[in-house]
Amino acid sequence: MKRLCRWCCLLLCLGMVGSALGQEVLLQRLAADPPAQEVVAGRHDAAFVDAGHGATLYERSKQPTWWRIRADRAIGSEGQPQLVLQSPYLTRVEAWVPGRAAPIRRAIYGADADLRYSTRALVIDLPQGLPRGASIWLRVHAPAAMPMPVGIVPLAQVQREDLHYVGWRAFILGSTAVLAILAIALWARLRESIYGYFTANVMCVLLYLLGLGGEARAVPGLASVFASSPTPMRIVAALGGFFIITFQRRQLEMQRQLPRLDRVLRLCALYLLVIAIACLLSDAAVLSLLGNLGLIVGAALLLPCCLLLALRGQRYAWPLLASWTPLWMLCVLRCLELTGWLRLDLAAPVLAHGISLALAISCLLVTFGLAEQILELRRDRDRASRMATVDELTGILTRAALQQRLADALQEAARSERPLALAYIDIDHFKRINDIHGHASGDACLRWVAACARARLRSTDTLGRQGGDEMLLLMPGATLEAARRVAEDIRQHVAAQPLPREGQALSCTLSVGVAQWQRGESVATLLQRADAALYASKAAGRNRVSVSTPHRATHQEPQP
Repeated sequence: MKRLCRWCCLLLCLGMVGSALGQEVLLQRLAADPPAQEVVAGRHDAAFVDAGHGATLYERSKQPTWWRIRADRAIGSEGQPQLVLQSPYLTRVEAWVPGRAAPIRRAIYGADADLRYSTRALVIDLPQGLPRGASIWLRVHAPAAMPMPVGIVPLAQVQREDLHYVGWRAFILGSTAVLAILAIALWARLRESIYGYFTANVMCVLLYLLGLGGEARAVPGLASVFASSPTPMRIVAALGGFFIITFQRRQLEMQRQLPRLDRVLRLCALYLLVIAIACLLSDAAVLSLLGNLGLIVGAALLLPCCLLLALRGQRYAWPLLASWTPLWMLCVLRCLELTGWLRLDLAAPVLAHGISLALAISCLLVTFGLAEQILELRRDRDRASRMATVDELTGILTRAALQQRLADALQEAARSERPLALAYIDIDHFKRINDIHGHASGDACLRWVAACARARLRSTDTLGRQGGDEMLLLMPGATLEAARRVAEDIRQHVAAQPLPREGQALSCTLSVGVAQWQRGESVATLLQRADAALYASKAAGRNRVSVSTPHRATHQEPQP
């Protein structure tokens, strides 16, 4: 937000500089296209009328017209003065200036583009300045209505402002291009339609910025597309509106949470799609106005939806709200300006830069919202994965996860020829604990045994719940003797520390069966041998550890 404020202040300062210079320039318009020799000779001077837009050249006619530029004081040749027409877009100009007999042709696109300067403005050299009473004659062809502030400034100032502009545009376009690449990668990886809509919107924003600012002239293929007419830009803008509204409808789950507003937004998106198709069939200027109105209405509907859902707890609705609010306000001002209902004059470039910045920031903020949603989905996935692999009561592995871990350990042992042992653990008289003390005490006993066992495990060991009160301890790399020592340590630890329960000490003991995997042995056979060793412990009086060999199970007397 602080960076945004700094940029806005910079643009306002530039606008103030342009305003001070613009007071030197007087504009008059001739609503016709007579021969150049007659206009330059002064035969039509009486037909020129004040433009009514101050120092802003705003040509709405698609046919060529003539403009006369004069200064209220003499401008000398010191400092190499330049005539600057800002924000030209598709406007093409022929200029007759004092000291030159032949016209100077300027445009952003095509053969008349002057690559010495940025796309910020059309720059025309005034070798003799502009003497008092002299005129500059402009033949203007503007396929798209675009307010162009006019000024006469020194060459050094033109170059300085070009540097500022290029840095500004590099930041805007670079940020948007990076977001476009990330969006494409995200969609290519996830293959979900919602991310496809987001990717398409970011691409439309990037194309719109390139075409409107003129940087498309440096991109092979795009120059010929955007230089032909304003139609491609209108199509890109309408499609961008369709994609972003559709994306945000789905991201906010509006069909489920705000079904009525969702239907209205769906109609708004379809309306913009129809406008895009209509632009393919016609170049009527009214389509631009209708498209702008559709975008404004869509944004005006999305704003309260985002606010309402944000207040309901949707965290990723806040970035959407922050992205749409400034963009909607600037688009309203732009639409009012293009319709003639609002005069911004020299503030028009500031508005154009503001819209470019708002578009880039909106893509960035929408990306933040999308990242928040992805993180939420990841948390849900991790939660579901934990529920599937971790026993909710004891915090150790579930039976399914344990079986998978055992199968993997068996394959690794066979591959690396390392030993593998496991221990079957059973709580003695667990049914009696449930019957006498209640199931809550039984659950507490299970948690207590699991905690005591985990405290005695090696870093490579795995403990899981096999079912009921039975647990299985998997010990990769452990020999039979090493596994017996681990099991004995666990048994002694549980037996020596009764479970404190409701002011009483609840005694728990364990019977354990230990077995080591033999080469060629299956998982089922290994489990059967460990189970047999467990029952050998129970048969010998419980509270002890028994080990299994491929031929028999033996038990060890419990140590005091």
